[in-house]
Amino acid sequence: MNTDISVLKDIDWGAIMPIVIPIMVLHLLLLTVALIDLYRRRTIVNYSVVWVVVIVLLNTVGPILYLTIGRRLLKNDRY
Repeated sequence: MNTDISVLKDIDWGAIMPIVIPIMVLHLLLLTVALIDLYRRRTIVNYSVVWVVVIVLLNTVGPILYLTIGRRLLKNDRY
């Protein structure tokens, strides 16, 4: 296994950045929307602290899970 970071000098960052930057922006937007929505619904969403952990720690999958599943699991609903 090569652990030398000098290989990073050989990477063409100019070719990679047009792909990486939109993905990073989309990820941050998704994270922000999920956290803001959870904050606004914190009194009606079950386990809001757990959802914060899921959203933050599971990167892109966490916000998607919250926005698809978490918003539907309200305290008064019976699922």
